[in-house]
Amino acid sequence: MLLYYMDVSELDYNKLKSSLSKERIKKSQRYVHQKDRYLSIGVEILLNHALGEIGIFDPSYDTDQHGKPFLKNYSNVFFNLSHSEEYVACAVSDSPVGVDIEHIQDIDLNVAKNYFYGSEYQYILNKRDKKKAFFKLWVLKESYMKMTGLGFRLPLDEFCIEINDKIKLIHPENTANFAVWNICKDEYMLGVCSKGKITEPILINLKDMEN
Repeated sequence: MLLYYMDVSELDYNKLKSSLSKERIKKSQRYVHQKDRYLSIGVEILLNHALGEIGIFDPSYDTDQHGKPFLKNYSNVFFNLSHSEEYVACAVSDSPVGVDIEHIQDIDLNVAKNYFYGSEYQYILNKRDKKKAFFKLWVLKESYMKMTGLGFRLPLDEFCIEINDKIKLIHPENTANFAVWNICKDEYMLGVCSKGKITEPILINLKDMEN
């Protein structure tokens, strides 16, 4: 697995425009706010970098019945993307994978109370830093939902994540491996779920790709 994340707050669109697909340029132009345009551009830049690391320079994309993108011309390569505030994340693997990055901020615990498993809500209540506990569970749950390809078609309370010495999934349909990290000076949470082996995340310097 390749697991990367990158700060896009200082992205230089003019330097990177030539490396973007026409579809990505059109999509990014639909966003009103510059931050959202940078996130949209950043995920493709990071994905292209990751694919290039394994020798893929001619990706052809399509989406499945649930709207999850995949590589048409490399059926044995799987990827997933995520973004939040100023950071984008990308996972590339030889097995199904899901990744989620979230900026840690104030939260309404009623979200967990009403939509999480009861034991997950209790896990949050038992922690001193409830914000971090919430987002740790959130990125793990969303990474699993994305790995399955269902996204939010899979209800948050239909499966449970248990965090002890190891992270355990309680769901009859699938088995999976998980990992989670508090990154970017503890301001973000990054979670990944995969059928295969998981590696440590690597921070990519945007300026190295602009040169």
